[in-house]
Amino acid sequence: MGGMGQRVKGILVFILVVGVILRLQGVENPYLDDQGWRQADTASMALNMLGHLGDFPDVLFPTLNYDGSGPQPVELEFPFLPYLLAWTWTIFGWYDLWGRLWAISFSVLTMIGVYQFGKLTFSIRAGLWAVAFYAVIPLTTYYGRTVMPEPVAQAFSIWALIAVIHWRKEPSFIRLLGASLLMSGAILAKLPQLMIFPVALLLGFYPLQGRIGKMLTYSVLSLFLPMIYYSWVHMGAAGSSQFVSGIFSYQIMGDQNNYVQDLLMNLKRGLGFPTLLALMGMIIMIREESLKNEVHLAMILWAVVCCFYLGVICLKIPLDYYLVPIALPIALLAGFALDKGEQTPTIGVGVLILSLLLTSQYTNDRPKYLWDEQVLTQAKWIREYTQKESVLILSGSPPMTLYYAQRYGYRLISSDDVQAWLDLHTLSGDYLVVLPHSRGEEFRKRIEASFPQVGPGVYKIQDKI
Repeated sequence: MGGMGQRVKGILVFILVVGVILRLQGVENPYLDDQGWRQADTASMALNMLGHLGDFPDVLFPTLNYDGSGPQPVELEFPFLPYLLAWTWTIFGWYDLWGRLWAISFSVLTMIGVYQFGKLTFSIRAGLWAVAFYAVIPLTTYYGRTVMPEPVAQAFSIWALIAVIHWRKEPSFIRLLGASLLMSGAILAKLPQLMIFPVALLLGFYPLQGRIGKMLTYSVLSLFLPMIYYSWVHMGAAGSSQFVSGIFSYQIMGDQNNYVQDLLMNLKRGLGFPTLLALMGMIIMIREESLKNEVHLAMILWAVVCCFYLGVICLKIPLDYYLVPIALPIALLAGFALDKGEQTPTIGVGVLILSLLLTSQYTNDRPKYLWDEQVLTQAKWIREYTQKESVLILSGSPPMTLYYAQRYGYRLISSDDVQAWLDLHTLSGDYLVVLPHSRGEEFRKRIEASFPQVGPGVYKIQDKI
């Protein structure tokens, strides 16, 4: 038994090391690679916290650098990662690497949690397969090293489910409170993680006999803090800055477009063959009389909720990181499916799929790690040669320049160059920054004819508009 335990521990450590190595790719990249906008938002929140880390609760209200001449309150997720990053910068200095290392740390916690969940609910073998898939799936690999809420939300989510399983096995108020706080953390870190709440109810309280009171207590404790927080940021942010509710109102309910092809491509490239294995795992569970097994019932419910999430959210928003919440059940169900097969053939199938996933990292995902040096060049010049209180106006929507320049400012968000020129004259700023690959030749000529160029793509517009 001891030898078996050592072998399992060795396999797990090997999987974790491989997962970390994959996530270290581009670890020194600035926050300008794929989804740089969202990464810069997270980092900007941390930047705005510096010097105010003890100012509770105001320090926990997310603020960004754009669409104003000072920090702009916005409706976003609870700033777990920005707060940790701000403290790290306070102690060790401003360096992008710290954000990536925090993200990877949370991703490692998630990988350990995937193994623990699989071991607790299925078997050690299923847990190892599940964590192996989670470690090398392209989607979780890339977003396991980005400075975004996803790594934090994934870690909270898997450990929230593990905690409620532990409570079921050894009930106590402390365990119930701990499970509730972890569930609160998952929902606060990323609102779509609310999808795991009904899963937790089944894992912890099905069947209901004798558990209704505890279930209500757990529900109140789990949902109270998210309700308070999201109400606070919703009421404290301007209508144009209500990003969480705005996504639902405008992109999901208001947009008539369905991005079917984008969704299918994101599923294929981001999650790949484990999705088919997960489907097989769900079919096996259904055939095994799942109503008598709270774990199987919970996993089937999780899969159904994920399908609903794909149809309602991901079909309307063609961004692949919206698929990250479904990576956990896919990895777990895929691990369960392989555990049910004969050992020798399933090892061959599993190794083949893992090899294909690793190959995908170096074929489809290479462009994700690319970034434009010109953005840093402009931002560095602005930081060195303009006053700290200078207000910038960016020629396009991407706000990363403001973060790296450590300045506040506005953006010309209209795609029409004529309208952007008119909008420029309604804004008050000191410098216009013509971003790389933004605007047409005619717009640039009008800028050059109207304002003096003082830096790389930087024009002084103070007192000239």
